Amino acid sequence: MRGEENFFTNLVAASLRPLRQIAIEAERAIEQLTVKQVVAWFVKDGKIRTEQGVDAAFLDL
Repeated sequence: MRGEENFFTNLVAASLRPLRQIAIEAERAIEQLTVKQVVAWFVKDGKIRTEQGVDAAFLDL
C-alpha cells in the first residue's frame, strides 16, 4: 500500500471509534449525524478532559 493510502486508511479507521460513540449517544446512525452534533460532542469530551481529567474523557489524546 502506498503512503497516502495507508494514511487515509488509518484516518478512516481512527475516525470510526468516536463516530460510533457519538451515534450511540445521539441514538442515530453515523450517517444521520450532523456536523453540529459531531463538533458538540468533541467540545463536550474536551470539557470533560479539562474538568475531570484524562481518564474521564472518551478520547485518548
